[in-house]
Amino acid sequence: MSNIDLNEFPDMPGVYLMKNINKKIIYIGKAKNLKKRVSSYFQKKHDRKKTEELVKNISTIDYILCKTELDALILENNLIKKYKPKYNIALKDSKTYPYLFISNEKFSKISVIRNTKYLNKNGDYFGPYPGTAFELIKIIKKIFMIRDCNRDMNKKYDRPCLKYYMKMCLGPCVYKNIEAKYNENKEQLKLFLKGNYKEILKKLEQLMNSYSEKMDFETAIIYREKIKNIKNAMKNQIVEYGKDIDEDVFLIKEEYGNIFIQVLNIRNGIIIGKNEQIISLENNIEERKIEEFFLEIFIQYYNNYVIPKNLILDKKFKKLDKLIKKWIFIEKKIKINLYYPEIKSRRKKLIEMGYLNLEKEIKNFYNRKTILEIGIKNLFTILKLKKIPRRIECFDISNIQGKDAVASMSVALEGKPSKKEYRKFKIKTKDTPDDFHMMREVLFRRYSKLNDNELPELILIDGGKGQLNSAAEILQKLGKIDKIDLISIAKREEEIFKYGESVPYIISKRDETLKILQRLRDEAHRFGITYHRKLRTKRIIISELDKIEGIGPKRKEVLLKKYKSIENIKKQSLAELKSILPEKIAITLYNSLNNERSE
Repeated sequence: MSNIDLNEFPDMPGVYLMKNINKKIIYIGKAKNLKKRVSSYFQKKHDRKKTEELVKNISTIDYILCKTELDALILENNLIKKYKPKYNIALKDSKTYPYLFISNEKFSKISVIRNTKYLNKNGDYFGPYPGTAFELIKIIKKIFMIRDCNRDMNKKYDRPCLKYYMKMCLGPCVYKNIEAKYNENKEQLKLFLKGNYKEILKKLEQLMNSYSEKMDFETAIIYREKIKNIKNAMKNQIVEYGKDIDEDVFLIKEEYGNIFIQVLNIRNGIIIGKNEQIISLENNIEERKIEEFFLEIFIQYYNNYVIPKNLILDKKFKKLDKLIKKWIFIEKKIKINLYYPEIKSRRKKLIEMGYLNLEKEIKNFYNRKTILEIGIKNLFTILKLKKIPRRIECFDISNIQGKDAVASMSVALEGKPSKKEYRKFKIKTKDTPDDFHMMREVLFRRYSKLNDNELPELILIDGGKGQLNSAAEILQKLGKIDKIDLISIAKREEEIFKYGESVPYIISKRDETLKILQRLRDEAHRFGITYHRKLRTKRIIISELDKIEGIGPKRKEVLLKKYKSIENIKKQSLAELKSILPEKIAITLYNSLNNERSE
């Protein structure tokens, strides 16, 4: 840092360029306040190894002042694209989804392209088509007979290629008098790719019937096959809304050190596919919230993909609305509509569909065999366990002031949650907020019944040293403490305590080893809270109903099963209550729960 004077940086927005001793740019960032941001790199100890490594390699820092945050955003994006610095996060897509491109030339050509940023304006593109582009182009050639070759259409060849004889091309390389027919096919193809199937099918059916009436069955069969192929292609579409709409649903979520991106592509009212991408934050330099990552990720994504007329985003990004629109207008020269649906609507349903797919992708990612295997082996090595932890059982206590106290047990087999193995326990001892006592009870109930060969390799306790020692006390009494490994995880710092050792283990928050334990702990907590709420709701309903004359155990059970909560019972009309209770009791219940309302 000898060449860097922090006092030289102004309290203004701009972009900073960090360079190594060879004057090579290794990191580019933007800031509302350059002095404050750049100073932060040198005035505190960094948790991230990559940040420490970056700081050690900085020789000089240049900066470019900007008038506004938008100017800084655009400049940062352009500089990152140009210099590709080592320490900037990169949007790496394992799947680059293809588009179909129809060139604007004599006897247009159809081709598959991978990236629209390299696309010239001499044509029309459609898509993206995740996983279906190459199958679709085969169907297109059979139906519309448009060429996909590289032959020069300004020349006349001696003979057409094999695709002409396979009836997959009209042969414009040889037969130059078919331009009108060729262009008609091309326009029909464009209608097809825009989703206007009905119009094409109607025309093809008319032609098929016409040739059939003329007894030209051979030609009629050709049109019949085209109709069949189009209908098969239509089945590949996911959902149809019946509106002429182009839009993307763009969602991102951070989970255990990775940012997951989910984009649903809607073209002409049809969801044609989804794009899933993952960014690892392992090499990320700055600790930022997901909202702060959003703009950087959004811009990187749409540097590579076409922006449709409409974008649907999560409402938490609404504050970035003006900045997003300005960037798109300046960089892409188009105006778009941004939607942040909150109430029930078509677009709200699309957001929900997007998140449903996103959660599934996250689950699939962390359940991949290779990732889990690495995490389990690292657990074994780092924590010096007796055995590889192929089965891990995790315990959590859920209670509010001791009321309706429950415990839950989640299970991981080979690092993957096994929900059918989960167990829940209703605490039997008297109501008390003593978590240690509750933990001892639950572990006794669980492990006093098991033989040594039925024990898990590892037991995980949600909590610190106190919870860990309570668990160890019971396992010692049962004579099982030497047969298994016992650890706990403390939420605040995610420290791992191992029974018999005084110093906790600190595992990187980006490490899959820690993530296996975190996910299992979170699952136990979720499972326990759900059970706790169920018991609490039941107790409240029963206690309220106990006050009402004529409501006995059986009627309480009926009401509880049907309406779930006191609030739901209050919402029912007198006529509704009379349908399941005797009239007199229904009136009593109705009046008791709704004193402010008259009969």
